[in-house]
Amino acid sequence: MNHKSGRVSIVKCRDYDKKNLKEAIKRCVGLIGGFEKFLDPQSKILLKPNLLLSAPPGRAITTHPLFIEAVIENIVDVTGKSENILIADSFGPATPYNKKGMEKIYGTTGMTDIAERTGCRLNYSAEYECLSNKNGRILKRTEVIKPVIEADVIINLPKFKTHNLTVISGAIKNMFGIIPGFNKVGYHLRFDDLEKFAGMLLDVISFIKPALNIMDGVWGIEGEGPGRRGTPRNVGLILASSDAISMDIIMSRIMNVPEALNPFMEVLKKWNAGSYMAEYIEVAGEKLSDTIIHDFKIPEGAGQKRLITNNFINTYILPFVRNSLNPYLYIDYDKCSFCMTCRSICPHKSITSDNKRIKFNRRTCIRCFCCSEMCPEGAIGIKYPFLGNLIFNWLEMAGKLTRKRKKPDSL
Repeated sequence: MNHKSGRVSIVKCRDYDKKNLKEAIKRCVGLIGGFEKFLDPQSKILLKPNLLLSAPPGRAITTHPLFIEAVIENIVDVTGKSENILIADSFGPATPYNKKGMEKIYGTTGMTDIAERTGCRLNYSAEYECLSNKNGRILKRTEVIKPVIEADVIINLPKFKTHNLTVISGAIKNMFGIIPGFNKVGYHLRFDDLEKFAGMLLDVISFIKPALNIMDGVWGIEGEGPGRRGTPRNVGLILASSDAISMDIIMSRIMNVPEALNPFMEVLKKWNAGSYMAEYIEVAGEKLSDTIIHDFKIPEGAGQKRLITNNFINTYILPFVRNSLNPYLYIDYDKCSFCMTCRSICPHKSITSDNKRIKFNRRTCIRCFCCSEMCPEGAIGIKYPFLGNLIFNWLEMAGKLTRKRKKPDSL
């Protein structure tokens, strides 16, 4: 069906100058109807930023505090108050999902200062509920943190980032943070196939659908994101949409990610959600072709799924692929502090230690890359074996192409 599936606005903003930032966000949201369209003065408003881990704002891993503050000021201009605004996220499993963990994350990422300056509230409840999702194609039941359940309006505030498992990490992946703490590791274990994992994330974003998504793309992450292995880059953009999927498709176009390397697009095609082709998404503000970053670096592992989902290879060659072609994890011991965060969060217990050395069991590793994502020192990297590099480069699947509440059944 050839129709517009969503409207995504793009506005330029080069830095976090407060005045310019507030105006740029207002203009960006204005292109899709304005804050007034999404807010009621009496509503309980939840801001869902990306608070992946305890990292300072300058690392571009988390949604910048000044970006969130500018969003809050725009909301207050419409509603007249800030006390009904709550900031909440369930961060990566390396930090305990309890009050102490929340205090640590809020302090490092600048959320504590925002609350003091604006009068908004921070979530300190670790409660969650298990909800039934009858319309889920892959995920039929899911745990959801209480602030999400209790909110009248959810505003999703993702970062413009790459991801070494899902290739892109934007509005869709940010809503994975509604699943509490260490429970997320179990989802990696259950959905260890990339296609199923991407489908699970699409189920989540369709089940708990934000009213509004505003992306912090002023500074983003390229390369081996979404954590400390990634490289900060000044993208200079803000995106807004009421549809998270459309937003991420446009984000991937700006990143110059080939459609075949975007796992969400592969799943959407199989679900016959053809209206999510980029040409059917309306773009407002900046012209999309003028914002594409032709040298944006995507993860080296991008494209591996194309090989291991081939039926012949999956049936006959997969054992060889796992040992010889798939990416593997390695430790930079100059950075490793031997904190053992990696071992504590590994869903398959594939990480052990011996004499202050980390060891990976490649036979049992499901390559969820949680350890790389959550390593506080950025010491865990991802590489291809020599043979894998030769084959993937030959097939142009090694990620080197950086040149020049709607319901699930509505997808």
